[in-house]
Amino acid sequence: MKDQQPDFAGGNPAGDRHPSLRTTVYRMFTPWSPPEVVCWFRYSARDPLAVGIDLVPVEGTAATWVVGRDLLDAGTREPSGEGDFRVWPDPVRRGSGRGLYFSLDRPDGQATFEADLAEVRRWLDSTYAMVPAGCEGGLLDWAAVEAIRLGAD
Repeated sequence: MKDQQPDFAGGNPAGDRHPSLRTTVYRMFTPWSPPEVVCWFRYSARDPLAVGIDLVPVEGTAATWVVGRDLLDAGTREPSGEGDFRVWPDPVRRGSGRGLYFSLDRPDGQATFEADLAEVRRWLDSTYAMVPAGCEGGLLDWAAVEAIRLGAD
């Protein structure tokens, strides 16, 4: 896993600035080769409560998961999540650093990946520098949220 700095696309912190991290994650517990998968962690102030995780295998179809930023953040410190997304830090420090594991469950199977904990933590810190915890609500389009809610009734 390479030491990557977050990449900021755009320049408007109100909505067009998107910190992203491109890294390599490793699929665990699989005989398939190669186990390396390109992974993009994405964040946008336009959807301040969520992060996107794009997994792009060498062969096959890319998969995108959208999870709560606070869930991923908590998972860098302790096991977090339930259902189709779980995340937890490696409890033991190894030679090159600690890993961050995340498990994705789908009806047709389950996969567990290992990322570099420090790398993901730096990227998450950049998202919190852009939109501090607790300030997300000020960026939400409440009229759009209300329209969705009314459409569901």
